[in-house]
Amino acid sequence: MKTFRNFARRMFLPTLALAVSLLGGCAHSPPSLIPVNDAPLDDPARVARLNERAKIPLLLRGVDQQPLESLRTPASWNDYDYVLKAGKHTLWVKSMPYGYPPIPQRIRCYVIEVELVGGMRYRLMEELSPKRALLLRADTGEQVASGPLVDEPWVFSRTCRWPPP
Repeated sequence: MKTFRNFARRMFLPTLALAVSLLGGCAHSPPSLIPVNDAPLDDPARVARLNERAKIPLLLRGVDQQPLESLRTPASWNDYDYVLKAGKHTLWVKSMPYGYPPIPQRIRCYVIEVELVGGMRYRLMEELSPKRALLLRADTGEQVASGPLVDEPWVFSRTCRWPPP
């Protein structure tokens, strides 16, 4: 019994130190930045950052009537921001289907017209009733712009049909 107590005392602190270091190693890193249309990453005052993480997220699929080259999907371990030049933009966004494919579901496609301010971080979110896309300030949650529903296809039938320019 005495041997077990000595072993437990000697192993407690190293085990505790290992547990703390492993938990500290799981700390979230800052979001990675994805430039869109040659937006400069080195001048934050001239660009706006757009994040898709929300309770009801929307996925950015195009900017200024052009599809994005790099498509991402938000995840708890992979945070990222799209970086766009400040100014007037047309955003193509769509809803994210839930993860159970056998249930028939639709994706909702929206177009948002917005004037983005340099140095600001925004968040995309969907409002289900009425169906519309929202662009919110990330710091205050204030609504900056909204966009109407333009298409609602079945998930496996096709993708969004965006309105012509």
